[in-house]
Amino acid sequence: MPVLPLAWAAKTAAAEWNDRRMKHRTVKTAYGKVDAKTLEKLRDTFETGEIYNVIGILDGLRYRIDGLRQDLADLYAMATDVINEDPEAWRPMRDEPTTIFDLAESLSSELFDLFDGLEHAYKAIEELQMLAPQEDWGDEDEAA
Repeated sequence: MPVLPLAWAAKTAAAEWNDRRMKHRTVKTAYGKVDAKTLEKLRDTFETGEIYNVIGILDGLRYRIDGLRQDLADLYAMATDVINEDPEAWRPMRDEPTTIFDLAESLSSELFDLFDGLEHAYKAIEELQMLAPQEDWGDEDEAA
C-alpha cells in the first residue's frame, strides 16, 4: 500500500473535520442565527441583486394592476357576450375597439411575463429560507 504524503493526509483530515464541524454549526448575524454551511455556499453563489429585481417586478405590477383589472373585466364582458350570448350582461369599457382574441392574447402574454417574474422572485427568496439553522428544522431532517 502506498504511503500518502503527510501534508496531503493532514489537509484531508482537516477538511473532513471542518465538514463535520460545519454540518450543524450556526453563525450569529444581526438578523438571527443562520446555518454556517448554507451561508458559506450562498456567499459564493447568491446574487443579492435578484431581490432588488423583485422590487422592480412589484413596482411594475403596482403601476399596471388597475389596467390589468380593467382588461380582465373587458375580456369577461366580451366572453359573456360571445360565449353565453348575453350582450346585456356587461359592456366592455374600451376606448378603442379590439377583438376578443387580441385582448386575450395580450393579457395572456402580460400575465405570463408577470408569472415568470414572480417565479424568478420566488426562487431567489426560497434560497434564503435555507439559511434556517438545522436545529430549527426539527423532525423533518430526521425523517429524510
